[in-house]
Amino acid sequence: MNTCRLGDSYYIAAGETRGVTKKTFIVTGAYSIQCCPFTRVDDELEYICRMAKQWIKSWRNPFATASWMHLIFARCHAFEDGNGRMSRMLASIPLMRHGFPAISITTAVTKTYYPAINEAYDGVHASLVRCMVQGMRETIALVHVSNDGAS
Repeated sequence: MNTCRLGDSYYIAAGETRGVTKKTFIVTGAYSIQCCPFTRVDDELEYICRMAKQWIKSWRNPFATASWMHLIFARCHAFEDGNGRMSRMLASIPLMRHGFPAISITTAVTKTYYPAINEAYDGVHASLVRCMVQGMRETIALVHVSNDGAS
């Protein structure tokens, strides 16, 4: 990702976590999100992988699984860059396995997306799932409009 580059080369090796780089990270802006301390990142990643393998097999609600996967990975914030993209990609797996499209957080959804992550952290996942569904609907609508205009 761009913030891990120095000129044309990367100054952080691919796959290096904040456990190695020893960087503390807090997502700030309109909404602050506290992330896992760098001393716990590698253990947290191990936990996420172990639990995701179990839960993907046993959960019947792909949106609940996606919300949990997105939340836990985004809050871990394992890497210095690309964590949001990676969390959406990973969280898309259970959705796609059930025939739904990948997660797409559109500009219109962004205002509710970050507060929804905080609500999910407090145990209420409904807003995060709504953001996922709204983003999917908007993206599908854009694809339909594009295809309607194609020759």
